Amino acid sequence: MASILDRYGIKEVADVTFYEINQDGTPGKPVLFLDTLKVSTIEQTAEQVDARGGKGNPKLITWDYGKEISVSIEDALFSPKSMSIMLGDGLVTHASSQYVQHTATVRLDNTGKFPEYFVADVYDATHGSARKKVYIGTNSAAPAGMVLLANSGIELYGSNFTGAQLVAEDGTALDSTFTSDDILAAAASAVYSTRAGQKVMFTYAVKATTNTIVVSGDTFPGTYYVTGDTYARSDIDGRDQFFQFIIPKAKMSAEQTITLEAEGDPSTFNMNLTVLRPESGDMMKLVQYELEGSAG
Repeated sequence: MASILDRYGIKEVADVTFYEINQDGTPGKPVLFLDTLKVSTIEQTAEQVDARGGKGNPKLITWDYGKEISVSIEDALFSPKSMSIMLGDGLVTHASSQYVQHTATVRLDNTGKFPEYFVADVYDATHGSARKKVYIGTNSAAPAGMVLLANSGIELYGSNFTGAQLVAEDGTALDSTFTSDDILAAAASAVYSTRAGQKVMFTYAVKATTNTIVVSGDTFPGTYYVTGDTYARSDIDGRDQFFQFIIPKAKMSAEQTITLEAEGDPSTFNMNLTVLRPESGDMMKLVQYELEGSAG
């Protein structure tokens, strides 16, 4: 039988679960499970005030107050759900057949023709979503490694996407209704001879299945019942036993940073929680436990 004086070490990161909070303060349905964390940290702080007096004005009595508990979580990966909890109200809208807008940049040749291809994110029947060369040259078949514009799923100005525009590098709008026929014609002849050798930008759309997170000025991250499960290792036999922290009421911080960079380590995703005092008064519980076997 384990003793309360047995000693343990803790090293492993925790798996953390977020639950909705019911009206009576009990945990409701789980809304997020994180098992790819890099760091999970619990920090407790408090303030002090002292009574001083006598020769040398030493401390006589100390009072503690203003206890604060914070939890910091660093995740190696993200999901639409974790991102929505970090940035807003936790809602994710899933939809199919949505058109997502992009912009491509190409340089016209020295006569004002479009190049034979541009690079875009398209759907490839073999590889799924892929970044590929979209062929707009004059041949009827795309060269190896390219996909025909007609087969790319790209929508220029038309019934599903009316935002296509062709803009010169100086910001001049060259065509406010840039269509597939226009881009093919520009690849076949020097339509933009006055812009020879310059870069141009054009917008297009691709059909996609989307998970949308709306971050608005009047929505903020919520409050959750949170548990974290990790291991505590015995200093006697070196075996791992279970260790769990339970936070009945934790407010997600609204301050978030997402880093996108070309070099260095991959981005991590941080969640900072402030522990609030629930109606019961128990701000956090730490449970070290050993599973019991059945009698039979």
